[in-house]
Amino acid sequence: MAKDGGGSPHDLVVQTWIMYSIAMLLFVIRVFARYKRMGFRFQIEDYLMVVAVGFYTAFAVTNIKIIEGGGSNLYEPYEYASFTAADIAVRVQGSKIEFASENCQLCTIYSLKACMLMVYFRLTSNLWQHRLVKICAAYTFLGWVATELTLFLNCHPLTGYWTIPPPNTECSTYFRYEIIQCVFNISSDVAILCIILPMFIRAKMPWKTKLPVILVFSMGIVVIACAITSKCFTFKDIYDDSYQFWYLREASIGMYVTNLPFVWSLARSTLSFLKTSQYTNNGKYDDGRYGTDHASTARWKSIANTRSTRNMPSTYDTRTTRMDGLTRSESEENIIEMGGVGRGMQSTTTSTGSDNTDWVQPGGHDDFMIRKTTEIVIQKE
Repeated sequence: MAKDGGGSPHDLVVQTWIMYSIAMLLFVIRVFARYKRMGFRFQIEDYLMVVAVGFYTAFAVTNIKIIEGGGSNLYEPYEYASFTAADIAVRVQGSKIEFASENCQLCTIYSLKACMLMVYFRLTSNLWQHRLVKICAAYTFLGWVATELTLFLNCHPLTGYWTIPPPNTECSTYFRYEIIQCVFNISSDVAILCIILPMFIRAKMPWKTKLPVILVFSMGIVVIACAITSKCFTFKDIYDDSYQFWYLREASIGMYVTNLPFVWSLARSTLSFLKTSQYTNNGKYDDGRYGTDHASTARWKSIANTRSTRNMPSTYDTRTTRMDGLTRSESEENIIEMGGVGRGMQSTTTSTGSDNTDWVQPGGHDDFMIRKTTEIVIQKE
C-alpha cells in the first residue's frame, strides 16, 4: 500500500478509470477534429497516438493488477522463509505483470513524445527552430533505445525478473533502469518544452488566442513534476508503491497534453467567439484596411471585367513569402491551429512583375510582411 504519495488499491482503481476516461474522451475528440479537417488522410502523429493509446490502456490495466496482486519478487529478506508454494506462484505472476507494466509505461510516454515531436517538426518547417526539433527528436529516440536496452539487459537472465528468489537485486529493484529512465525521460521533456514554449510566447498573435495554447503546453511542466515525484518515492523507499500513482498521473496528463491542442483547434473552428484571428477563409485575410474585406471584394468585382482592368494584377497581389510558400503570420496561425502545413494553408503570392524577395531577410527570417493594394479605374470620356 502506498505510504504517503498515493492511497489504497481502491484509490488507484478509481483514479485510473477517471483519468483513463478523460484521456479517451480527448482522444475521440482529437480523432473527430482531425477527420473534420483532413478527412481520412491522417498523418504520422495520428497513428502514433493510436499506438500510445494501446500502450496506455495496457499500462492502466497492469498497473491496477500490480497493486491488487499478491506481490512480486521484491520483498524483505526475512519474508522468504514464510512463503508457501502458492505465495511464490502468485508473486511470480505479479513479477511478470510488473515487468510488462514498466515497459508499457515507458512506451506510452515515449510514444506521446514522438507524437508531439512530429507535430512540432511540421509546425516549425519554415522556422529556425526546425533544426532544434530534429536534434531533440534524435536525443529522445536515443533515450528510448538506451532505456529499453537497460530494461532488457539489466537482469541476467531476463527470466530473473520473475524468479523467486531473484538472481540479483537488480532483477527486483530495477535500480539502474530507474536511473537511466529518469535521466532521459525528464531531460527530453525539458528540452521539448524549452523549444516550443518560447516559440508560442513570441508568436505575433493576440494573447486571447495564444494564451490558452500556452497554458495547454505548459501542462508539460506538470508531466515533468509527476516524473520527478515518482522517482523521489522510488529512490526514497524501494518498497513504497506510491510511484504507481505518479506513473499513472504522468502517463495520463501526457495524454491530455498531446490531445488538447487538437481539441482546442476544433473549438476555435466551431465556436464563433474564439475566432479571433484575421487569417480565415482558406488563407485569405478579411480586413478592410487592405482591401480584402467583403465590401472591397464586391467593389473590385464590379469593375473587374472592364477593358481597362481586365489584365490588371489582383487587388491583393503581394505578400512576403518564405521559400516554402508560408509567411511568418501563416506559420504562427498554423501553430495555433495545430493543423500542419497543407489543407487550408495556401500561398497567395502572384506575379506582379516585381521581385518581392528583396523584403525577406537572409535565411527566410522576415520580421514583417508587405501588403499592397491597388485599385485603378479608367473611364472613357
